[in-house]
Amino acid sequence: MMKKAIYLCVLLLLTACQAKDQQSSQEEASLSSAEVTSHSEEAAAEPEPLTLSEPLAGLPAKTTYEPWEGEANRFVIRSVGDVLIHDRVSHLADTSHELYQAAKAQMPAEVYGFEPVAADFLAEGYDFDPMVWHIAPFVAYADLSIANLEVIAASPQLPMAGYPQFNAPRAILTTLKKLGIDHVTNGSNHTLDWYGEGARTSIENISEVGLTYSGSYASWEDYAQPRIYEANGLKVGLLTYSYGTNGMPIPPGEEYLISLTDLDIMLEEIAQVQNQCDAMVVTLQLGPEYDPWPDATQEHVFQALADAGVDVILGGHPHVLQPLVWLNEGGSFGIYSQASFVSGQEDLSNKQGGITEIVLEKAADGQVSVTDVSFMPIFMLGVRDEKMYETVPLADYDYYQIPDGASWWSELAERMQAFTTEVNYVTHLETAWTEATDSTFR
Repeated sequence: MMKKAIYLCVLLLLTACQAKDQQSSQEEASLSSAEVTSHSEEAAAEPEPLTLSEPLAGLPAKTTYEPWEGEANRFVIRSVGDVLIHDRVSHLADTSHELYQAAKAQMPAEVYGFEPVAADFLAEGYDFDPMVWHIAPFVAYADLSIANLEVIAASPQLPMAGYPQFNAPRAILTTLKKLGIDHVTNGSNHTLDWYGEGARTSIENISEVGLTYSGSYASWEDYAQPRIYEANGLKVGLLTYSYGTNGMPIPPGEEYLISLTDLDIMLEEIAQVQNQCDAMVVTLQLGPEYDPWPDATQEHVFQALADAGVDVILGGHPHVLQPLVWLNEGGSFGIYSQASFVSGQEDLSNKQGGITEIVLEKAADGQVSVTDVSFMPIFMLGVRDEKMYETVPLADYDYYQIPDGASWWSELAERMQAFTTEVNYVTHLETAWTEATDSTFR
């Protein structure tokens, strides 16, 4: 799957707005695209780096805008953790709320990384864009971008609700699509919070906005359709499983509504999809909540999947970050928990998450392997009824006034690399406008 190029006019508009406030000594760096071209032709020099505005100001800028373009025999995935929409999060996404209105006013007219979408659910009075625009440029610079939809998004068809039986406004799906998310994993312990009707309604909304999904399906026919993504000469299969449903009963005959972590079934399904693709990704909702380390069950399931030839295993559900790991001498890569991406949880340890980038490459003999992994920690700002929930890079702890940010950065760097240091632990992933960096703390 190839990313749609983001129109250059977005960059030109942002550059022009930024230039109005620059000192005269900085005017040359704020030239429009046409002026830069003219100047470069006259001086026969390399173009100046891009002039960046929020949320990228202060990062190492590229000299030209570089929309995502895949490379032959190379497939890049970016993945984020749980989209866990508490009622207090929806409350601040209400477009009539004064905190929403203040946050919306701070957003640029055109946002780095946001893509236009066909379906727009904002008419129902909810808009989650202000919560994620700071992180948007880092999410979609890949062939496939994945998010875990921890809860159903079946409002307004069913009543909006928070813990313990979640139901989010479907406007969250519009925001995920704008971010450049391609695929949501929708099989979790909350999939049946509103029974079969909630799961099916959520799937209808997911489909309407143009996202694909795995883990919870609309029918046996839908369940039987493999999720395979093709780009740059590689085919990548994706399956999703959850440890359970919080005790909610699965309707008899509708077991397709949730795929559970039954290893015998999982290995059979993996083998079926492997016959149709070059590489396999499995995402899991598994492990004890709030434990920063995997338990024996997680380790057992991850190892079994690696032994079955799964290339990438992406864990979720604990709502805290758990380590990165290579299994079978580098044959498989996993992260035990990506934690959350958008959430209203209040403990600082639950406000952390990350963006994981995985590179799959096909060799001349046709064998595919994970050749590179990068991890960028993130943080969810926000206080119930007091401060807007906003996802930002954790490395910018001073800029965003993240509580104990420096201490958390050090602790997470040690925890996430406890099982392996053979990863790129970065402050900021590459975007279309900026270079990757492992040492920029704004």
